[in-house]
Amino acid sequence: MSTAIAHDILSPLPGSGPAGVAPRRPTHLRLVGEDDRRPSRAARRRLRAGRLHLTRRGRLAVTATTGLVLAAVIWSMVGLLGPAGASTSVTVERGETLSQIASEQLPELPLSRAVTAIQRANSLSTTSIAAGQELVIPSR
Repeated sequence: MSTAIAHDILSPLPGSGPAGVAPRRPTHLRLVGEDDRRPSRAARRRLRAGRLHLTRRGRLAVTATTGLVLAAVIWSMVGLLGPAGASTSVTVERGETLSQIASEQLPELPLSRAVTAIQRANSLSTTSIAAGQELVIPSR
């Protein structure tokens, strides 16, 4: 059913209203051809609302965040992979101290740095070690 036919059917017939009053024709309705149809502003706004619209600053923020996350992942992977076999292990002999082992195994480092490096590599909170304990010596 076309709009014109519906309009004719639904509009009151002349003389069917109260006596002496001519029926008013609605002014807000008009016939529109196929070529004239265009979505209303509200309809266009609803169509646009479904899509994601990023400003230049938004695109920059998304790109920067993605880059930082990617850099963090790569950094952690490089730290995990490290050179294979770079560290050695030493068994603590009776009477040896951490300082002695550090000075023998890492002579190129100052003693305090060598001790700290061994503590970090073995997750030691103190310099106390026991005979028979296996210590990982970090790469030089």
